[in-house]
This record gives sequence, C-alpha cells and structure tokens, in this order.
Amino acid sequence: ISYAEEVSEELLSTEYYLSYDVSNEAILFSNNIDEQIYPASLTKIMTAIVLLDYYNFNDYIVTKYPQNYEHKGKVAYIPENKEISIQNLLEMLLIYSANDAAYISAIAVSENVDEFLLLMNNKAKTYGMNNTNFMNPDGMDHVNHYTTLNDLLKMSIKIIDSNEIISIVSKANFVSDISGNEKVYTTTNLLIKEGYLGIKTGWTDKAGLTFIGLNQNSNREILTIINKSKVDEKKYSHFSDTKLL
Repeated sequence: ISYAEEVSEELLSTEYYLSYDVSNEAILFSNNIDEQIYPASLTKIMTAIVLLDYYNFNDYIVTKYPQNYEHKGKVAYIPENKEISIQNLLEMLLIYSANDAAYISAIAVSENVDEFLLLMNNKAKTYGMNNTNFMNPDGMDHVNHYTTLNDLLKMSIKIIDSNEIISIVSKANFVSDISGNEKVYTTTNLLIKEGYLGIKTGWTDKAGLTFIGLNQNSNREILTIINKSKVDEKKYSHFSDTKLL
C-alpha cells in the first residue's frame, strides 16, 4: 500500500483527492480532504437534490429565469416559457452541465435564487456538510462559495441511493428539442465508457479540473473525488487522476 501511495503521489496532477470504498465504508487514499476548495459544477449535484425534493421525475415545469439573468459559462440557451420535464431539466443540469439549467431549477422551486440557496445550504447541513457554503446554483467561482472533499464525500454517499440521479448520470448522452430543434447532448464525463457511471465533472479557474466518479467494476463500488487537477490542454487530467486512484 505504501508503494501504491508513493506511485500515486508521483503521478497525480493534484494534491487534493479522495478514494472511498462504499461497501466497506473506508477511505482508501486521501489528501487535503478537510481543506477549503471551490466545487465548480459539482455544485449542481446539490441543485439537483433540492429540485427533486420538490418535484418528481415525470413532472413538468415552465422554464423561467431570475430577473436580469445573464448566460455565463457553459449554457444550453434554454428558452423561457417552454414546458420541460424534470427529467430533461436534470439531464441538462447533470449530463450537459448547463448553468442556465441550474437557474431554471432554482426558480422552479423558489421565488428567487436567494431562497433556493437557503434550501441548498440547509440540505448541506442535514448531510453534515459543515464546511460547505453555496452562493449560487451552478458553481461559478465566488469567494464564499466553497466546500471540502470530505463534505463532497458525504453528499456523494447520499446520492448513490438516489435512483433518479444515478439513472441520469449513467447516460452518455440524451436527446432534447427544448431549443426548437432536436439535438443530441453529450456527457462531460469522458470516463463513462470505462465504467465510471458518474457522477459529475467541473472546471473553473479556482477549482481547476474536478470530478466525482463512481466505479462499480470488479464487484466493488469505489467513489473518487478529485479537485484542483492541472488544467491540461485536453482538459483530461482529472480523469487521469481518477483512474490512478
């Protein structure tokens, strides 16, 4: 084990990582798991959790944005005043990682974004995520928008039992005509064909490349959480780091 740790440390592009054996409830490898980090789009997992507290998979909503909303980061340009299923909204949110889907989710639940953030932070507290604070539903960098690897582990363990979320993040792509034309949207998870059925990717300047992976190969269930992976030219280092762990 010490040799494996030595090799991993040498090859990993980050010093922020965690590997967890779900069945045995044991951390296998870890470093800096209680240090404050930026979650980037891993935030959208909590957005999805709160959305599903208020809606069922097959419910429909009419899309609406907060007042003066501006499209920033990765977006799907979902039109306003369009009927969309909660399932399709979650696909936009978790598979394609659309920031505008996060704000539509917030307004579908609450009258304004601040009220939705209160729900997100309260849910985090019920999970024991005491070193987490959400300032937006999409994960854009903000000085007071932070978490830890340990807190992300607590959230990840909770959603493994969510059949709705796992069924979404297990998809390599999905089809939607919400924009007016039928289009195929592809997952941001480049390891999905290698046995990692999710859970969520992310990337911002402060978070670096980040990924929560769930691998069920070899009759095991291993969660890996990576943050601050080097932003390489192909934007693949968080996946390389995940496979090393």
